[in-house]
Amino acid sequence: MLDICYEVLDDLKDNIENGDFIGFPYLDTWDFEDEYSHNHIDENRAEFIRLANEYFKESDLPYIMREVNENAMVCNLDGDVLA
Repeated sequence: MLDICYEVLDDLKDNIENGDFIGFPYLDTWDFEDEYSHNHIDENRAEFIRLANEYFKESDLPYIMREVNENAMVCNLDGDVLA
């Protein structure tokens, strides 16, 4: 079940529209571990990263999403976290 993934993807898109996505951790384990198992969170995070990268590519945005310390972060194309 990828319920978290799609909700957070919508948040990412809204944050990009508002210019408020740099340095923001997405799908942080700590935010969800009271309600979901770590396996569920990890599965959703992996799919979120895949979909976010697809969105960046389709939108011709110079970013990638990658996992950093149990959350997903927007990075430049070299893989460095935007801060």
